[in-house]
Amino acid sequence: MKEHMLEPSRRIPYRTWPGALAVLLAIAAYVGGLTFWNNHTPGNRTLDAGQTVEVGHARFVPADGWQMDVSRSKAGKSLMLFKGGHKFLVKTGLWMGGPDGPLVRQQRIMERGQGLQIDGDVSDFVTGWGLQGKTFAYYGPTLAGRFWQVVDLKRHSLVQIDFYGAHDGLNEALAEARSMLDSMDLEAPQ
Repeated sequence: MKEHMLEPSRRIPYRTWPGALAVLLAIAAYVGGLTFWNNHTPGNRTLDAGQTVEVGHARFVPADGWQMDVSRSKAGKSLMLFKGGHKFLVKTGLWMGGPDGPLVRQQRIMERGQGLQIDGDVSDFVTGWGLQGKTFAYYGPTLAGRFWQVVDLKRHSLVQIDFYGAHDGLNEALAEARSMLDSMDLEAPQ
């Protein structure tokens, strides 16, 4: 018995380069478009002098020369301002619990997670508008800062303000951060 040898089927060659070229062009257009958009979309926004800004239920007047970092701000939840090497971050949210819980957690994050040192004890603060809460200072090898927290148990709200930056020019920037905190109230419409 003679075995029939089957010949391999003859495949008709087809061109793959047009499809590969189309995929390559689509990827290049996508990446190029994103790069163009990133380069032409400002990452910061200059604020008008005396303009009140709102984040959640908190509102305040930024000091002259501070700009908003658009990429690190989230509408209604957080607002990041910067000037030179210093940053002023305001975060708001709902809070259920005691007044000291978020503060203790923030200190642990700074000490254990970021390797920062808490400078002194937590103290109380009151602004000219009657905003009151707790504050502490912190420092590290390349930066220093101050953290303020306001908890309104009746409204179940939490406002955390974190100012930090390079040691160079810290006192002047801290004075401006305190003026922004002094202008803050919790009466922004939501």
